[in-house]
Amino acid sequence: MNQIKWLRAFLLGLMAVWSITSAVAQEVVKIGQIEALTGPLATYGWMGNQGAKMAVEEINKAGGFKVGAKTYKLELLAQDTRANPQEALIQTKQLVEQDKVKYIFGPFLTNVFNGIEPYLTQNNGKILVMGGATAAHAQLGTPNRDYLMRTWNWDAGDAGFGQLMVDYLKKQGAKKTAMLFQNDAFGKVAVDIYTPIFKAAGIELQVELFEPGTKDFSAPLAKLAAGKPDYLFPGYVESVLYDIVRQATESGMFKKFFTVRGSMGPALKNKDMIEDYIAYLPKYFEEAEKTEPKTKAFVAAYKTFYKRDFPYDQAPLCSSSCYDHVFMLVEAMKKAGTVDDVGKVKASLMSFTYNGIWNIRYDKTGEAVFDFDVLHMKKGGKITSTHIEPK
Repeated sequence: MNQIKWLRAFLLGLMAVWSITSAVAQEVVKIGQIEALTGPLATYGWMGNQGAKMAVEEINKAGGFKVGAKTYKLELLAQDTRANPQEALIQTKQLVEQDKVKYIFGPFLTNVFNGIEPYLTQNNGKILVMGGATAAHAQLGTPNRDYLMRTWNWDAGDAGFGQLMVDYLKKQGAKKTAMLFQNDAFGKVAVDIYTPIFKAAGIELQVELFEPGTKDFSAPLAKLAAGKPDYLFPGYVESVLYDIVRQATESGMFKKFFTVRGSMGPALKNKDMIEDYIAYLPKYFEEAEKTEPKTKAFVAAYKTFYKRDFPYDQAPLCSSSCYDHVFMLVEAMKKAGTVDDVGKVKASLMSFTYNGIWNIRYDKTGEAVFDFDVLHMKKGGKITSTHIEPK
């Protein structure tokens, strides 16, 4: 009889432990990340991953967050697509089907987004995908794309950073601009985006496309220089920007540059040869940390967390699917009162402005709008910064 009582008590104990373990398991919200973390196109994905890891660590270290009567912690499942759409599709299926992830950050790369978009659409209503891919813009608000939000602000439109950048360029007296972009998916999209923007601004635009892998840009540079443009509007891949700016300045064909993607690195490396370098920068961290407490805290936290110097040249790319966006997602879950209903969480995300390192809000289609800086460097390296808060 005693053995029966002991066995019953033992089984009840096991059930209690199982119940507690199950409850704890349910109090973790998994977040997936689909980005290129290595390879030549890893700039955006690598920084996004760096920031997301920090945010998850800080939220969990603070005890997590409360939704309803439960307290949750986050688990980040980050995948390295290496910019390969086939790998990304396999990884996305694993996140959704095996790991049961409802929230996915990324991708930033258009080719990766195009590769996984049919699968994402099949799972509409089950997941919320928040990435910066240019191709995502056209899909926002279309049928069966309720799952989609875009964490990067669009180039065109009244609040478009590209539109506002071209407005700035016009104020510098530009009459002609030469556009030299890579002949790939984004390069062609960029031409389609910026051709009407320049036309509306009354600035003549010449366009040349170069093939991926090009190292010698002398031929397209010479062709564009023959038109005597005021500014060169070059590429978007960082390594290509360095090559183009160096070759353009060394040859003397171009001394003035205008760019809406990429860092100030190419300008700083050629500061004694250029005349003007106008660049879109999501945030000029070197100056912002001096005046913005949240930015200063982020820089300090990064150094402590990763035990290395702060990547000032790449940190602005943290403006997409990164540190702020994790906190914003958590805030949306709290406001929505759920971690499972992705529709309610999306509606919540679109209902408020998050004041973090950036001031981020979503427009009616689910596309991010946030503040940014226009940097203008003159010969010798002197930089002036103009902060813009889109309306």
